[in-house]
Amino acid sequence: MTGKVFCYHCRNYHPLEEMTCMESKGRKRWRCRKSLASSRTNQAQRDAFGGRVSELNKANDLRSLPHCVLELFVA
Repeated sequence: MTGKVFCYHCRNYHPLEEMTCMESKGRKRWRCRKSLASSRTNQAQRDAFGGRVSELNKANDLRSLPHCVLELFVA
């Protein structure tokens, strides 16, 4: 993972060219520029995106359960 830095916001590693060093709570942290751009959108857009991601997570969560556990949810 040479040349990659951990983004504390999206919790992924990105190339150094895509990162910005920021100060948060008195500490210097790295954050990707994509997450910074997405945080500049208005509240309604962020809430809509969060709602869509939550629905996807709920749908994926049930599908990833073993068959015997899924039967409990269906009954």
